[in-house]
Amino acid sequence: MMQINKVHQIDVLAGLKKLPDNSIDCIVTSPPYWNLRDYNVEDQIGLEKNPEDFINKIVEIMKECKRVIKPTGTIWLNLGDSYFKKLGNSSKWLQAKQRLLIPFRVAIKCQDELGLILRNDISWIKQVWNYKTKESFGSSMPVGVNDRLNTTSESIFFFVKSKNYYFDLDAIRIPYRDKGGANPKGKNPGDCILFPLEPSREEHIAMFPKTLPEFCIKSGCPKNGIVLDPFMGSGTTAIVAKRLGRNFIGFEINKEYLKIIERRLSQESHN
Repeated sequence: MMQINKVHQIDVLAGLKKLPDNSIDCIVTSPPYWNLRDYNVEDQIGLEKNPEDFINKIVEIMKECKRVIKPTGTIWLNLGDSYFKKLGNSSKWLQAKQRLLIPFRVAIKCQDELGLILRNDISWIKQVWNYKTKESFGSSMPVGVNDRLNTTSESIFFFVKSKNYYFDLDAIRIPYRDKGGANPKGKNPGDCILFPLEPSREEHIAMFPKTLPEFCIKSGCPKNGIVLDPFMGSGTTAIVAKRLGRNFIGFEINKEYLKIIERRLSQESHN
């Protein structure tokens, strides 16, 4: 077993292969988008020549994730989508301006090829607009497009590998506005959830907000359990796991991001 409460500098597949079968309680992770950003790391995921190769790579990783989680374990996979930009491709699927539906193609392969059970496709809402009142809540990254709508949501796929798994709904219930609800602890939050982006001074511009892994870990990992993030990035999953009384294991191959993680974990220890 790899050392817990540590982020290891190792490739995601190499790291997963070092973990024993049925050893992890909960996986919370967010792989890179396809064809969006160069993280200046050799053989990095996300710069494959075509989306099919990226999809197959993510499914290969998910196969290992299924192996290492316990029968009671949960997997929370956040995947962002991409638009196809190249011209002159003969494929009907790979046309310029096409939204590729990469997250859903991955999810279907995880069901069909790996036998994972998809319990929810959670919509991570970054910004929502009330068309009637013209009020806006949350925020999203601005995109300079004028022939489509901005993308202000992403999918979080909640997978399990057996029918009997750990899930604590009470930990994430929403209090009723008025007394007398069906459950004294609150109502089921549903699968469309506003996780507003958080400002950060760190250089990792793809950080997800702390509230996102908090939601997943509270409901999907028992106390003192082990949370794995194979794409640790800036260390948010590790920080939240520590705050919630869980252990963590992380993988990250980018040295600059490892420095960010070490600094953030050190600051967390002194708070």
